[in-house]
Amino acid sequence: MSKEGIAMRRIITLMIGCFFLVFPTGCVKEKAAPQPAGQLTPQELFLFRQVENPVLIDTMSEIECRDHRIPGSLCLACEEVTDKLPQLVQDRDKPVVFYCESERCYRGCLAATDAKKLGYKRVYMLAGGLPAWKGAGYDIESAERIPRQPVQSLKPYQFERWLDAKKDFLIVDIRSEEFFSDDHLQGAVNVPMYQLHRRYAEIPQDRTIVLVDQNGLRSSLAASYLVRKNFEKVVRLFGGMDAWDKFVAQEEQKKKLKAGGSPT
Repeated sequence: MSKEGIAMRRIITLMIGCFFLVFPTGCVKEKAAPQPAGQLTPQELFLFRQVENPVLIDTMSEIECRDHRIPGSLCLACEEVTDKLPQLVQDRDKPVVFYCESERCYRGCLAATDAKKLGYKRVYMLAGGLPAWKGAGYDIESAERIPRQPVQSLKPYQFERWLDAKKDFLIVDIRSEEFFSDDHLQGAVNVPMYQLHRRYAEIPQDRTIVLVDQNGLRSSLAASYLVRKNFEKVVRLFGGMDAWDKFVAQEEQKKKLKAGGSPT
């Protein structure tokens, strides 16, 4: 049987009732996300769209979604699914497919979980997210492309020097409120990426802005967006909070060893 035939047979099986398959590696990140949704491979989603016309939802920020997404997708950040999905998709029997920009797709898992809680009966995720879709050779679209700008990246040891020198800068943490409340740099303000297009005017343009995300993957686009909005002094923390926390732990370890303590 051809790959297309296999994909179609699996789609028919899902349509009959196997909507909520559990996939053990789909949501690995800092926090464990529930896994209520069925997976569709890019090939299966391509065929599924022809059969069922599901609603595709990009769970990244408005900025990221409008910059690059699967054609025909709605933009709805995972943080806003509970409040806004019922307005966008009123028929809760309608199949809904969530995806994000990473292969493991933590954000898509959260969005799918919230959709299930809201009573949506046919909830799916795109296996492998947008990278898998592009890797399979399918098109993406750009509703509002953000021109990429050369932005200075501070490695953690460089950022530590900035802190020690008490340079005049403002740390803007673009992670979600949940991650920010768990752990953030002293003095940082939280403007989550999914709100940046609405709240960028709150950020002062007369100071150097240091953007911080979780792992360094989103701050580059956020910095380019701010430069487009006439911010002249924008830098980013290379590797985000993951890199910073690792650096701090290593420095603490060095201090213990230097003081004669035993490593932990």
